[in-house]
Amino acid sequence: MPASPPTPHTGIILAAHGSRLPEARATLEAFTARVADSYPRCPVRLARTMGELHHGRHLRPLFGARSVDAAFLEMAGLGVARVAVQSLHVVAGGEFAEVLAAADRARRGGGFAAVRVGGPLLPPAGDDPVRAPQAGIVLAAETLLASLPPGRAPHEAVAVMGHGARGPARETYAALAAELARRDPLVFFATLDRTKADAAREDSHIGRLRRAILDSGAGRAWLVPFFSVAGAHARRDLAGDEALSWRGVLTRAGIDCVPVLLGLLEIELFARIFLDRLHASLASLDAAGGTSGGIIT
Repeated sequence: MPASPPTPHTGIILAAHGSRLPEARATLEAFTARVADSYPRCPVRLARTMGELHHGRHLRPLFGARSVDAAFLEMAGLGVARVAVQSLHVVAGGEFAEVLAAADRARRGGGFAAVRVGGPLLPPAGDDPVRAPQAGIVLAAETLLASLPPGRAPHEAVAVMGHGARGPARETYAALAAELARRDPLVFFATLDRTKADAAREDSHIGRLRRAILDSGAGRAWLVPFFSVAGAHARRDLAGDEALSWRGVLTRAGIDCVPVLLGLLEIELFARIFLDRLHASLASLDAAGGTSGGIIT
């Protein structure tokens, strides 16, 4: 009778917002496969977060629709002792709070020796509420500027779309916008308007962005999504043909638009940030002597 495979010591959960678009799912699946190849002795599970706008609505498959809680249950079923959870989110908003809550439930359940959570791209405040977030903002700004399309000419604008968030994460986005503008005044960062009615207002996010680009004198704008994957927001709200998409609004204003439909996980410099944070979480688990919490940023 063949011997049973050894029980894995450490498991990895990757937590991301789901998407129904095949292109976005393929990006998440490719990143998951990369992690699995890097850590062949660790079971790796991709889990989805939904956010408050999706609670109570349909849960049709979003790359399997496995919740973070369900991923922890799978790890427990495999006999995993320690779990590293890596957020693939951009900011520490409501969906990252879901990840932290699930990790806390897993810790309190007593089934794991240690659990560590790797923070999102733009980390929440740590022990130093001033310098810690700023370091993450500077890193993101430097990485974004280093990964801009090589075909962009110095006099051309870049319009970067963020998702937007409530609470303290809004200030994180604002700080990133300011840091980008300080480094390159033709790189404009704005977030999605919440509704089409909001986007149609003169003082909407896209309305202010249009005016800023026109005032800069740039005749061309590269449209860049600031999402982990280039899903529906990138393909519809940023680069779509609708009148209130960023492309539609800017094109009507006489600005030539060049969409760049790449998610952050498809850009090596950003992918490395998430991978480095995961590696730090795993190293912390190895050093943990007991139940371990905290966020790796």
